Amino acid sequence: MAATEGKPTLQHLNDSQSQTILWLLEELEIPYNINLFERNKSGKDKNRAPESLKETHPLGKSPQLITASGRVIIERSAIAAYLIETYDSAGKFKASGSDEMHDVVRENELVGFAEASFNPTVITAMMFHYLKVLSPFFIRPLIMAVSAMIHYGYINKEFDAQFKYMESVLGEQDYFMSNENPTRVDFVMIFFVQTLCYSKVLDIAPYPKVKAWLDRCEARPGWKRAIEKGNGYSLGL
Repeated sequence: MAATEGKPTLQHLNDSQSQTILWLLEELEIPYNINLFERNKSGKDKNRAPESLKETHPLGKSPQLITASGRVIIERSAIAAYLIETYDSAGKFKASGSDEMHDVVRENELVGFAEASFNPTVITAMMFHYLKVLSPFFIRPLIMAVSAMIHYGYINKEFDAQFKYMESVLGEQDYFMSNENPTRVDFVMIFFVQTLCYSKVLDIAPYPKVKAWLDRCEARPGWKRAIEKGNGYSLGL
């Protein structure tokens, strides 16, 4: 991939996880390029990413970050790690604590929790949500019955344990590892929580610290600028 004029370039897809990387770029306040891509609006690939994203990476997903030297990086946690390490010279968004609750090991642990423990529960819940909404009316009662059983036996218990854990990690902090600014944990975690909230699959009101954290992130000027510069961020059907 060719170099991008000394600036990173974000291959950004509407209504996708890429919005959180756009947020990070705005928080870093660095020059960057952005190429906007739209999900397919019709046909058998409706709502999927366009084939043009495969021109820069064979998986054709977003976000993709093309570095100033032309390297293409995918996956949000890897992109966030690269951007913070490369451009956060002041250390505003780095895990810099000396105690075990705020060091790099803790950061990696919480990012791992978000991606490997929390996200699979989110995906399972969303899968049954889409099945209920999109299934033909004559089999919808069966789908709803199966969904209720899965929620009762697995999903609800997992979410309760995971959100209580997130509440305990936040404690009295504004963010997962800091009282001042988000870190890679927040930039990764937010999409999963927003997916549940925006689609109304889960009411997070019983978890007030997580709710306050989400409100705080979305109130940041950097988040608001990212929404303005993107091309839509709707996570519901």
